[in-house]
Amino acid sequence: MSLVFLVFTNLVLLTRLWYQVGEGGVNWRLWGTKTAIELAGLALFEWHSWLLAAAATVIVMNLAGVLWETLGWRRNAGHLLLGLVYLLALSVWFSPDFGLKFWPVIDSVFSTLTQLTAFDAIFQSSFSINAMLVLFGLLVAMSEMNLAVRAVFDYLNLKPRATTDPDEVDVVAYDRGRVIGFLERALIYAFVLGGHYDVVGFLLVAKAFANFRHIDDRASLEYVLIGTLMSTGLAIAVGELVNHLIAS
Repeated sequence: MSLVFLVFTNLVLLTRLWYQVGEGGVNWRLWGTKTAIELAGLALFEWHSWLLAAAATVIVMNLAGVLWETLGWRRNAGHLLLGLVYLLALSVWFSPDFGLKFWPVIDSVFSTLTQLTAFDAIFQSSFSINAMLVLFGLLVAMSEMNLAVRAVFDYLNLKPRATTDPDEVDVVAYDRGRVIGFLERALIYAFVLGGHYDVVGFLLVAKAFANFRHIDDRASLEYVLIGTLMSTGLAIAVGELVNHLIAS
């Protein structure tokens, strides 16, 4: 993976994560802001005719996202698929064959900033391919894998139900589960990168002890169990992939 691809892709993944944290139905303003941020990110790169293709991809994919949100059918699976197509398209436009690169002034400013602080080693390492790979994996584990888990919940119709009405989804519990999933996958991903699988096991035991003793019905137990196992497996898979890419 090239540095230019990772930097812009991480920006896209950040906006997708931001959208998921603040999700609440169709919001044209939110999608417009998301699109504007991603288009502004293209200003980091020297002018090239292929930037037009990248800009068109940003506009088309974000428009497709809000239209799918409006449609409302299998929204999590749809956004996951659109995200995959988005990243594949960006991998083409930002491939070495198309020659996109940062403006020279960006490297110059970054070099100047590293000389003006005692944290120069941190600045230098944070703008490397390995650092961007680590961030890429973290964002995929948190954002895209959340869509994967929720797509399975949609398919199995496995969402927490309100105690007063079994046919009504407990929105508060569902949103709380999303935030817990974000944090859970981020921690497991970090532990896998460091090779601390024993801590991953401890985390799962602690979560099981904190949750399962308070669960009375089978549906809620299945919701927590499937969500935990999927989150853990996906975070481990992403962590191992990033470790392999860094080592290669």
